[in-house]
Amino acid sequence: MEVLRNLYRDQLTEAPKRASQVEKTGYSKELGWIFVCQEFTQPRAIRTYRSLFGAKEKYTYFTPNTFYRNDQRHAGSLRWLNAMVIDIDVKTSQNAGMIFPDVMDRVTSAGLPTPSLVVQTPSGGFHVYWYLKEPRRAFPKVVDHYKRVQRMIAEEMNADLQAIGAERWFRLPTEENTIFRSGERVSFDDLCDWLTEQQENQSKKGNVALGSTDLLSHPAILKLLEGVEEGQRDNTCYTLALAYKAAGYEEDQALSSLYCWNEKNSPSLRQIEIKRKVKSAFKPGSPLGPSSYWIETLSGIEFKYQVWEGAKPREERTYSHLDEWKEDILAVLRKNGGCICGAQRTLVSLIISSVDPSKCLSYATFKRLVAVMVEEGLITKEVEGRGRCAKTTIMLVKKDNVVLFPGSIEFNGLNSNTFIDTVVGGSLLPLAVLEITTLRSD
Repeated sequence: MEVLRNLYRDQLTEAPKRASQVEKTGYSKELGWIFVCQEFTQPRAIRTYRSLFGAKEKYTYFTPNTFYRNDQRHAGSLRWLNAMVIDIDVKTSQNAGMIFPDVMDRVTSAGLPTPSLVVQTPSGGFHVYWYLKEPRRAFPKVVDHYKRVQRMIAEEMNADLQAIGAERWFRLPTEENTIFRSGERVSFDDLCDWLTEQQENQSKKGNVALGSTDLLSHPAILKLLEGVEEGQRDNTCYTLALAYKAAGYEEDQALSSLYCWNEKNSPSLRQIEIKRKVKSAFKPGSPLGPSSYWIETLSGIEFKYQVWEGAKPREERTYSHLDEWKEDILAVLRKNGGCICGAQRTLVSLIISSVDPSKCLSYATFKRLVAVMVEEGLITKEVEGRGRCAKTTIMLVKKDNVVLFPGSIEFNGLNSNTFIDTVVGGSLLPLAVLEITTLRSD
């Protein structure tokens, strides 16, 4: 179970300490407890690899992050944060028919690093892990920020927004259900930077959009989702039902989510009341989204949103998709003889000025794009020097029998004498680089 050793590292011991050892050294403040369970009943706390490996045949679920108590599994008893994990449910309409390559495509589109581990569930869903380079102490503010990052990743990848929290259960990895492993790790600070970038992009795009999960990540909605007191429950329940509807949830999904929300209320509503509110929110002729007035009144936080209008043409958008920026970088390289060099921020400015000065390409996004393009074999990257004096050289990959087209081309189909090998991850559409080999009729 190497994947688990790589996750917990020195937070578990190989075998239990003897009583004499505990008396001599005391209890460690560095070790942590993990919990395992079968179908979420009768959880068991574990602190040794011997117990963990012995439990893998009996238990189905576990906690990737560790706790300082062996009798309480909640956010307040966390000790170490080891991994960021999301749960992609393929039973939803947005994810129907989803397969593993689609997961990796969403990772790239969201600008996220390569996952460390992907586990497939019996229903066909996916648990996606990013191992942290260094475990992070689970101080309350850190745990709260972990949850914000996790929610944003879940939104960007259409994952389950109810499976949020560092204390959550996930399926225990085995040789049978692990479908992807890598040696990649990400620092918690890098994930926080990614979150900041996503939030900045959203704020520049305008108000919260009706028709996207951005609605559910608004601070006002998040406050209501924490639960309310008696006197606010009915209005809040109906308002949240409309919010789930506006975010694209199906009626049964909204009902399930509100059942979980109701457990946080003091006291809870009867389930029949929750069902009536959801049914009313989803019936024909009901409002398309929640009332801004009621969200502000119930939460005490200013709230506005606008109707979603669909994606605009690129020339009308400030922010472009990653694939579009990849084509722009290739175009700039072709225009400059296949090579550009200089400080990385200077290269970002060069690309923006060559495409459209009104567009926005962040430095962090540029670095991720370059890494992806290097991995795909489109370009090479060399760095000389360190810090501000560093110079980065980016070059188009040149192979035998490669034709570099200086501009856009028309694709007129294949003939019997031509093979076309597309770039990895591409398609038989016009590409920046086409590898063409013509058969000789000797």
